Amino acid sequence: MQPDLMAAQKEWDDRIRRAVEGWVQSRGYLKALAGVAEIAGDIGVSPDQLSVWVRIHTGKTLLGWRKELRIEAAKRLLLEFPDLPVSTVGLMVGIDDKSNFKRQFTELTGLSPRQWRERNGK
Repeated sequence: MQPDLMAAQKEWDDRIRRAVEGWVQSRGYLKALAGVAEIAGDIGVSPDQLSVWVRIHTGKTLLGWRKELRIEAAKRLLLEFPDLPVSTVGLMVGIDDKSNFKRQFTELTGLSPRQWRERNGK
C-alpha cells in the first residue's frame, strides 16, 4: 500500500473510531428504534462507512454489536436495581418489546433476564 493511501486509511479509521467511542460513551446505543442510517447520522459518517468499520474492528454487524452493548447494559441494570421489572430494563436499554428483549437477552446469555438476575444477583 502506498504511504499516502496508508495515511488516508489511518486518518479515516481514527476519525470513525473517535466518533464511535463518543457514541458509546454517550450511550447512543440505548436509543430505541435506531437503524443503521440513524446511528451513522448520529455519528457523522455514512451507513456504509460505519458498517465496514464495525465489521473490521468487532467482526460483527453494527446491529449485532449494538445488541451486545444493550444486553451488557441490561445486565448491569438487572443487578443494580433488583426490584426493577425486566420489561422496564428492556425499555431502558432501547428494546421496547418485552418478548423481543427476552429473546435477545437469552440469545446472548443462554438465560432469560429473570434467570440471569437470579443466578448473578448479590
